[in-house]
Amino acid sequence: MLHDAKRTRKPFASRHGLRGLRLGGMILGGLVAAVIFALIFGLGVKLLWNWLMPGLFGLAELSYWQAFGLVLLAKILFSGFGGHGKDEHGAWRDHYREKWAHAAEAPVDDEWNYYNRYWREEGRQAFEAYVRNIKAEEEEKSRSE
Repeated sequence: MLHDAKRTRKPFASRHGLRGLRLGGMILGGLVAAVIFALIFGLGVKLLWNWLMPGLFGLAELSYWQAFGLVLLAKILFSGFGGHGKDEHGAWRDHYREKWAHAAEAPVDDEWNYYNRYWREEGRQAFEAYVRNIKAEEEEKSRSE
């Protein structure tokens, strides 16, 4: 048993060193990919701007770095720097998901609120009966012609 314990236990540094290197490589790779994406996106904005805006609105053409700066400015003005927290988008999504999930049980005058309940209770059978009727009508029509 003592021999097995010595063989399987590695020093702490060697056990966790590769994990740290792998994580560092993934972070560096992600940063490089983000920079490449931003550079390509800036080029796309430049090409689209210079193709459309001078002809449509008489605006000046942009250099690459002006287009890149325009992308950064739009990012700052319209979405900020941080991630989208639950307060911004998640709360809206959760509100409507809950509203739609309980629409059939809601005591509202709008009859569409009963649609989910109807579909759960009778919808599939009613739909299958509807399809059978249509097929029978089509078959009857084809026989009479």
